[in-house]
Amino acid sequence: MSDNPSKQRILLFICAIIFFDAVGFGLLMPIMPVLLEDVANLSLSDGATIAGFLLTTFAVMQFVFAPILGGLSDRYGRRPVLLIALLGFAIDSFIMAWAPTLTWLFIARIISGIFGATYATCYAAIADISAPDERAKLFGFAGAALGLGFIFGPAIGGLLGEYWVRLPFIVAGGLILLVCLWGVFFFPETLKTENRRAFSWARANPLGSLISIGRFPSVLIILGALFLIQLGNHSYSSIWSFYVSAVANWTPFFIGLSISIYGFGVAGVQGGLTGPAIARFGEVKAVYFALGVGIVSFLILGFAQSGLHIYVAIVIGAFAGFLSPALQALMTQRTPADSQGELQGAISSLYSLAAIISPAVMAIIFTANTDEVGLYLPGAPFLLAAGLAILAIIVFAIGASRLNDQPLPIDQSSETLAEKFD
Repeated sequence: MSDNPSKQRILLFICAIIFFDAVGFGLLMPIMPVLLEDVANLSLSDGATIAGFLLTTFAVMQFVFAPILGGLSDRYGRRPVLLIALLGFAIDSFIMAWAPTLTWLFIARIISGIFGATYATCYAAIADISAPDERAKLFGFAGAALGLGFIFGPAIGGLLGEYWVRLPFIVAGGLILLVCLWGVFFFPETLKTENRRAFSWARANPLGSLISIGRFPSVLIILGALFLIQLGNHSYSSIWSFYVSAVANWTPFFIGLSISIYGFGVAGVQGGLTGPAIARFGEVKAVYFALGVGIVSFLILGFAQSGLHIYVAIVIGAFAGFLSPALQALMTQRTPADSQGELQGAISSLYSLAAIISPAVMAIIFTANTDEVGLYLPGAPFLLAAGLAILAIIVFAIGASRLNDQPLPIDQSSETLAEKFD
């Protein structure tokens, strides 16, 4: 291993992990009905209910284990946590490929939720190797990898699933094993020994991470805004296929195509525009801009009457891709080096908590507005999402106003550590 590892090489490996995590989630979307029919001979209606329970199971596991992985990475380093997680993720893929019963599908989702909770450690590793003024750019690359995963995931699932519904999982498992081997030989540890700290169960739980991060008030407020944003964003994953079928009568092929186009747009924004835009306008203005275009996109979806309207909303909504990198940069700048894993664990836990709460709420609202009683408005969940985004702007404004009152910590991982990986 080189004594002066390349920052680009490390970032590439981290982005590969994020990419395959997203692929693993996305490839299920177009083939889930066929998979459930193959495993348990479920109808489309019954299958949708089971699919919701599978999604909740995955989200609960991520909620519980994201801060644990983040805390373990603060104690033992990023490298062992990420390599073990990759191995677990590959095992999950092979179980999905073999699963003969619904019980095994739920076991696979439990494993996936545990070992797929790697975003905390991945973003902490990025914070390890980057100077504060370049973190938004590097987080943008990570966001682009996530977006690309959501482009290729549904496409891979739909294409390979045409031949055999289990084939996408076999291919994904094999590729993840290759990435794991790549990491064994070429991925160095990014966390300096002096920045490690003892593992604590008080911190390594969802509430413990949030309570601990509470000692940085502005970060905690921004986390509140992020949670509201995620509650709204889960309207996509929970009802998208049902919504576009109701509004535009799209088939599964066109549903997958729309997901891929949206993912491509977000990846392009995060990978190509985030760095220059934030360098010129700053993180705070980028957040306001992203929330503004997100609200416009939600409102269009709320009242859409055709596929054209939906695609207009998709194009506009892609420019909200600035949001996550800008928020990540703001929060990591106000968090010490030895707490980056804890911060990312708290963020991942909020994502998972939103994934537990939001899908059920959005589904209930969708059903209530598409049945034979009362107003017919399939886009009602997106109107709720717009309201949550407006509330997020208010909460973020409070947090942003307090940023200048909280001094930057002595960042042990900033310039000096970043130079080590140049």
